[in-house]
Amino acid sequence: MTSPEDQRRTPLGVRFLDGLETLVSWASGLALLCVTLTIFINASGRYLTGWSFLGGEELARLLTVWITFVGAYALVRRERHVNIDLLLGSVPPPVQRVMRGTSAAIGMLVMGYLAVTSFNLSAFSFGSGQMGTTLPVPRGLFFLPVLVGAVLMFVAFAELFVRAVTNTLPPLEIMGADPEPAEDRA
Repeated sequence: MTSPEDQRRTPLGVRFLDGLETLVSWASGLALLCVTLTIFINASGRYLTGWSFLGGEELARLLTVWITFVGAYALVRRERHVNIDLLLGSVPPPVQRVMRGTSAAIGMLVMGYLAVTSFNLSAFSFGSGQMGTTLPVPRGLFFLPVLVGAVLMFVAFAELFVRAVTNTLPPLEIMGADPEPAEDRA
């Protein structure tokens, strides 16, 4: 838990992003629980009573897309998103900072492109009035999480980029480095 003094020193924007990350994490967890229950109830109902919720599979797919794209924001913010860090872990902190900043800049470019593309796809889908096959929801809800997730990840990559430029990123562990000096182990 952070003290009130630490909270005053933390910039308002960072506290907002922390709160947003918490909200996204909780919402993703609840959506995952909903997916699990929907699939369980459908499978149990189908095999035990011969009844199942017609839109259950489509609802599970829709929620999984939301979890995947929106939940990735929390991973990007924590720098836990899928990456290859073999080289990154073996270089000194100043080189790490440059590489992490470059990676964040590339992430911003990719997420910007994905946001524009998914916006066009979502707008077309909502505008055409397409509906889900078995679940009576607009088809655009399947494309909207890509837009929301891309915008959120763009913000997370931008924060990482700014922290790399301002040298406020904590260094990563260097592979093969001894975490404690030899004289401390005695």
